[in-house]
Amino acid sequence: MSVVECGRGHLYDNNIYTTCPYCNSSNQTVNFGGVSVGWENKTMPVSDGYGPQQNQYNSISVIPELNGGISVLNEGKTLPPRDYVKERKVDDDNKTIGIMKEKLGIDPVVGWLVCIEGKDVGKDYKIRGQINTIGRSEKMDICIKNDNTISYENHARLSYSERHHRFNLIPAEGRNVIYLNDEEIFTPTLLNTYDVIDFGETKLMFIPFCSERFDWNSKKAGDNGNVSV
Repeated sequence: MSVVECGRGHLYDNNIYTTCPYCNSSNQTVNFGGVSVGWENKTMPVSDGYGPQQNQYNSISVIPELNGGISVLNEGKTLPPRDYVKERKVDDDNKTIGIMKEKLGIDPVVGWLVCIEGKDVGKDYKIRGQINTIGRSEKMDICIKNDNTISYENHARLSYSERHHRFNLIPAEGRNVIYLNDEEIFTPTLLNTYDVIDFGETKLMFIPFCSERFDWNSKKAGDNGNVSV
């Protein structure tokens, strides 16, 4: 270390500072490993001491997150915020399944919706023995993708009760009003055979398969495999 004294009596190491850091603190430039660092720039390489280091240090930037966590950018890679816990994927074996599928080992059809007006006229949609979600998304149990007046997900739900053999139409998160036989509905409503459901530009006719006359749980198979009711 070489200590020198400036004209004003300040002592400093001229191996680190080109001029007195006390006299020229506003524009002092220090050379670290070939990189000039302005004195006003408070960020310095992390080290056990001061001065040039043989090893180069990677810059680390700290970025605040909206949720209060901190993301650290190191070598161009974003590290997760502090206390971050990676989401666990749900095992397919742990997914909730319908009661009928649990009992029968299959997910049978219990009815249909048939498009009688709209872009998909003539198309049928299968109703399963559960609460069926309705929307444009392919994630929905009943996917009506060509009608933009239907919400992407959870526009409505359609349920089947195997205990009472009843079907209900349930408005969900849809933006547009749902009509049943030209009457708006806002609460779960019982469906009857040939009822017409109006989802904006799409009209669907309800056709039940399961009823008091036939139920998948009470069916009996003869010796030849035919089903008797």
